[in-house]
Amino acid sequence: MGAVAIDMFGVALSFAAGVFSLLSPCGYALLPGYFSYYLGSNLSSRKAILGGLLCTAGLVAVFSTVGALASALEVFSPQLTSIFSLTAGLIVALMGLFMILEVRVPQISKITFLKTSQKRGLFNLLIFGLAYGMASVGCSAPIFLSMILYAASRGFINGVAAFVAFAAGMGVPLTLTGVLVAEARVLILKKITDLTPRLHRISGLLLVAVGLYMVYLSAQQPLQLGS
Repeated sequence: MGAVAIDMFGVALSFAAGVFSLLSPCGYALLPGYFSYYLGSNLSSRKAILGGLLCTAGLVAVFSTVGALASALEVFSPQLTSIFSLTAGLIVALMGLFMILEVRVPQISKITFLKTSQKRGLFNLLIFGLAYGMASVGCSAPIFLSMILYAASRGFINGVAAFVAFAAGMGVPLTLTGVLVAEARVLILKKITDLTPRLHRISGLLLVAVGLYMVYLSAQQPLQLGS
């Protein structure tokens, strides 16, 4: 059996999905405050970058596990992969249209109620990353569900790779936010926060692209209903 090729285009889409997921309107506005609290008053850019990397490590731990579980679904029904990929692609594209048209979907949770350790310090940002990864699902449910469907239709290796890229995508603006907090760039942070509703709609376009890509991939797979 040959080595499984990593779908780099899918990884790139997953990374972009992670960026937009972190910049969701209901969660991003609270992020600078969390960073400021955990890193304390002696905040520097170097400390912010290290904190961002630790927080990203927490996100990777959460989402790589989710990716492994989601992609394992294909193992139980490999003969239905093409049908599932087609159906999942159409659902993802539909969720993207909902986001573009600003159709409201119920939120699973709100980051407002995020409960983590009250102890400050860099290590606790790793714990915060774990908690933030789980809590952020509610703020970006369409994106997260789309990632689940994508991972479940692409096999174990590509499914895990997609979620690691998703977590890394969240980690980039997260780390940048920490640096902006350290540099007291309040106006820039406010501008980013004000842009999040528009970015939310742009992420809908991304989901439509992901959905159409999944439909395209399903068309390349042979239809197998029998053993």
